[in-house]
Amino acid sequence: MSAARPLPGGGRATLRDVRRGVDPILLRGGRPSGALGLVAALLSVGLATALLYPLKQVAPVVSLGVVYLLPVLVVSTYWGFALGALTALLSAAAFNFFHLPPVGRFTIADSRNWVALLAFLGVALTASSLAQAARARAAEAVDRQREADLAAQLTRVLLGGEALHDALALAARRLAEAIGAASASIELGEVAGDPRHAAIPLHEGGRRIGTLVVPAELEAGQAQRLRERVVPALESILAAALARERLQAEVVETASLRRSDEMKTAVLRSVSHDLRTPVTAIRTGASALRVPGLSARERDEVELGIIDDATRLARLIDKLLDLSRLQAGTAEPHPTWCSIDEVLHEAAADVEGDAVTFSFALDPDLPLVRADATQLERAFANLLENAARYAAGKPVSLRARVVGGRLLVRVVDQGPGIAPSEHERIFSPFYRSARTAGAASGSGLGLAIAKGFVEANGGRIAVESLPGQGTSFVVAFPAELLAQAAPA
Repeated sequence: MSAARPLPGGGRATLRDVRRGVDPILLRGGRPSGALGLVAALLSVGLATALLYPLKQVAPVVSLGVVYLLPVLVVSTYWGFALGALTALLSAAAFNFFHLPPVGRFTIADSRNWVALLAFLGVALTASSLAQAARARAAEAVDRQREADLAAQLTRVLLGGEALHDALALAARRLAEAIGAASASIELGEVAGDPRHAAIPLHEGGRRIGTLVVPAELEAGQAQRLRERVVPALESILAAALARERLQAEVVETASLRRSDEMKTAVLRSVSHDLRTPVTAIRTGASALRVPGLSARERDEVELGIIDDATRLARLIDKLLDLSRLQAGTAEPHPTWCSIDEVLHEAAADVEGDAVTFSFALDPDLPLVRADATQLERAFANLLENAARYAAGKPVSLRARVVGGRLLVRVVDQGPGIAPSEHERIFSPFYRSARTAGAASGSGLGLAIAKGFVEANGGRIAVESLPGQGTSFVVAFPAELLAQAAPA
């Protein structure tokens, strides 16, 4: 079939339109109308007859019969043998009636003048045959060019797009325009036809890879050319597109595995020191307990140190487990109606050993929140632990109130603050913000875990901070998670 080309007034032309509208002077496209050919035959024969009158003054009349060859040749070339033969008969009759003796009668006195009629007929047959062959070759060339253009368009669409599904829809529209059909679709896999649509299978080797669905009312010749010319090219292009999609999927999977390996390496490098430090302290303390002569006071101090380091190690392990569950998508919340007041106090109690005081400024009658209380407690405990680390001994305040239908909880410290360029990065796993040179370094997991648990329960977390002006972490719960009236 053919690719469509733009028309001067808008729209697109199909192959049939192109072949019908090509300039006949170039012997391309279809013939002009028969009525126009009949008029051309009559006019050209009349013109040749009139032209012979002045020519008889300078040449023998018998030799002037060649003048009629021009009308015969032109009409035969553009309108075929039938009108060419008619023109030949008209030429012979006019030549005989108006110029050959006896003039004014259709009697041919000399039988050799029959040669002129036979010559005219021979010219008509030869010219029409040659013109038809040239016209057929031109039409075939147009067909081949349009089919190549369509194949190039389908190649650009199917192999140049990102999503194959979207590219199939665009390629089907281009193909429908090319074949002059009302619609067409390219489907992956096997699709059955119906009375209004014909399903043409697309194969790669012996395997079915897709189906071309076109209207069932296509002309027989058009459908045959579609199956013989367009479908083989479409099969090759679609097979290449599917292979490209498989390769892209493999590349994405390979890149994902590579990033996963890089992340695992980064995790090991990042937490190895944090794991090794308390383990070393525990081993050192345990060894010290075996030293003879320790006083009871010294033994108590060593035991407290071992307990602190073991607690620190347990916290780090819990954080790693929480992060792994969040990244794996297995940390499914179990929402119930819970009190944000109780959640905040429980979280503060978990961090009370960090030598920092917490001040609470919670509005009375706060609505209950439908969320997983355990996960929220983990989230706020990590926020409080982070605030305590950078508070430099100053109090950390917790505020909660309803604003604009949302419940807002703020964890505010009076530390060195966070630069605006780090506001997004601090929630990334294993990222350590260099707020102050002397600040205690954490594992880089707390804020990532807090963000994960808050968002898993439908909330949002953000940071408001400027260097030297403290930091405020804002946790917002939307109205749909809040109880309008406290349920029983």
